[in-house]
Amino acid sequence: MKFHKLFICLLIASSFLMITSCGGGGGDSTGTGEVTMSITDAKPLLPEGATEAINLWVTITDVLVHKSGGGWISVPLVKGPPYTVDLLQLVNGITTELVPPEELEYGKYTQIRLVIESATIVFDNDPDTEIPVEIPPGNLKTDKNFTFDPQYPADIIIDFDLSQSLVVTDPFGIPSYKLKPVLHIVKASEAATINGKIAQESFSAGKNTSVTVFYNSNPKRPGGYEEFTKIEVSESGIDPTEFSIYWLVPNVSPNDYKVEIDFDSDGTIDFEQSGIYLGIGDAFDLNGGDPIS
Repeated sequence: MKFHKLFICLLIASSFLMITSCGGGGGDSTGTGEVTMSITDAKPLLPEGATEAINLWVTITDVLVHKSGGGWISVPLVKGPPYTVDLLQLVNGITTELVPPEELEYGKYTQIRLVIESATIVFDNDPDTEIPVEIPPGNLKTDKNFTFDPQYPADIIIDFDLSQSLVVTDPFGIPSYKLKPVLHIVKASEAATINGKIAQESFSAGKNTSVTVFYNSNPKRPGGYEEFTKIEVSESGIDPTEFSIYWLVPNVSPNDYKVEIDFDSDGTIDFEQSGIYLGIGDAFDLNGGDPIS
């Protein structure tokens, strides 16, 4: 199968990735600031035809940043290149370093680009076989608004959301797989978390619970909620089962988050809570911290 390199651009709009001088007095335009990048995934609810996947390997060959008024600058990967990572192991808040601490010249940085060379998926019933995942050609751009102050080292978290990124064709026949990445980006020091508890009696035997997070990017537009991420929650054997959704981007009123929970993934919404506002570093408890049933 022919693979295409996929250039994934994280476009930082409105505000910028600002690198200011770490040393010297005012007016010094030759200083540098330090940035680190890590990659993660939620515990994704994978699409039909991929739910039994145990590994999804992605091979990254380059990471670049774009300086306003300048060009693209390649920053070193922590390993390689190439650097191959299993996204399905980076769940429940776990991250792995993608770019080690790197000094960047003073200025405004408006984009981060990942170059992905290939991807494969592995299933539980045949753990020795890696099935190719098609990568479409071209660029994917995702808008993100944040500022970066390098007076303190900053770890930028890139959340590679497989719940929306993996596309399965003909899941009930002879499936094929495509990777159309959906990424979220946030500074580790600013990331927010939503926590929840599900009562044991709410689980259905042999079925996982799906938890979907929506973000209201345009409150003036009817139905302005857009899916942000979707995770699955398995019964833990401890009542209640606790779960968390990590690496959420802080929001401000009137741009709220909404959470929907489907206990047996049958399409029926069994619990919903909206009006969730997350400040920098906030941890929000669904249902007031009480078990959801």
